[in-house]
Amino acid sequence: MNESLIQKDFRLRYKSFLITENGLEVKQKSLLSSSEYLITYENVGTRTYTDNRGIYGLLYSSAILGMISVLMYVLRNEGEDVESSASLFYSGLSAILFILFLVTYKRNFYLVKYGNVDPIEFLQHQPSKAEVNAFIETLKTTRNEFLLNKYGKTNFSLSYQQNHQNLAWLSNNEVINNQEFNNMVNKLNLEMQQQPNKISFDFSLN
Repeated sequence: MNESLIQKDFRLRYKSFLITENGLEVKQKSLLSSSEYLITYENVGTRTYTDNRGIYGLLYSSAILGMISVLMYVLRNEGEDVESSASLFYSGLSAILFILFLVTYKRNFYLVKYGNVDPIEFLQHQPSKAEVNAFIETLKTTRNEFLLNKYGKTNFSLSYQQNHQNLAWLSNNEVINNQEFNNMVNKLNLEMQQQPNKISFDFSLN
């Protein structure tokens, strides 16, 4: 089952996500770059992290210039010797700085693994918060089913230790909880104990 999410914002950023059988296919474009890659389910996390950042100095400067513009306008109306263009000049600078702040402001949403590593960046609430959340839940479910099917079954061609390490990896990456881990380890113990011992023959001459 393929599920997709397309995101765009006013900064002309474009992101496309497609859930496939092998992983998450990502395409992204901006004014200066574009890229396309596949993220395997082993590298997809389940934790969310929100980051809102911008150059707040631009916002503060815009506010100060805006207040100066208002002050100039009031002083001129009260008969003070203030040029008529002064208020317009400061209001224009204020508007430019405010636009620059909006352009550089980022509202990003990340899907990360434990320790906030391997982040996958989404545009926050684009096209809507509900659509992003629904896509994330579908991605998590698909990811868990894939990893459980790949690493959660007893592989008799591997040693007991290797099978146990696979189960521990599933637990550490939040595919299964502690109770499920313990149940799967018990099942592994039972299945590996029931494996028939291999009979070997010694043809060496004494």
